[in-house]
Amino acid sequence: MLRNRPRFAFAYTALALAAGASVVAFLGLTREAPEAVPAAQAATPAAPAAPNASDFAYTFAGTANAYSSAHGSHSRVAKVHCVQAKRGHYMCSYAIVRPQREPECHLMQARWTPGRLSSFEVTLSGRTTRCGSLREAIASLG
Repeated sequence: MLRNRPRFAFAYTALALAAGASVVAFLGLTREAPEAVPAAQAATPAAPAAPNASDFAYTFAGTANAYSSAHGSHSRVAKVHCVQAKRGHYMCSYAIVRPQREPECHLMQARWTPGRLSSFEVTLSGRTTRCGSLREAIASLG
């Protein structure tokens, strides 16, 4: 039985390579010819569209909580409420929740930056006394 293993491994490898070559050949057949794509379109990849306010809130909370978890912190971002002032510009209120502590309320402005290392950049941030919604957070500043 041990004698057949090298043959099986060789046959399996050959089969995997053949399947990979088939996929590459199929992709080559379905791809447009380079001369059919305008040069300007081929040179600049399309930037992802800026998310709406609720999608940005989801991205912000997910990113912050993943970072916190990866670094062993028990702090989490919660109650995120964002509005989009214009395409790619956001204002959000949120709470930082820690075990056995009162939530900290925060306010931030951010800009969508998909072509950079981070998908968004915080341009302004600070603490507030309330964080039920963005309106409440702003009202608590005055």
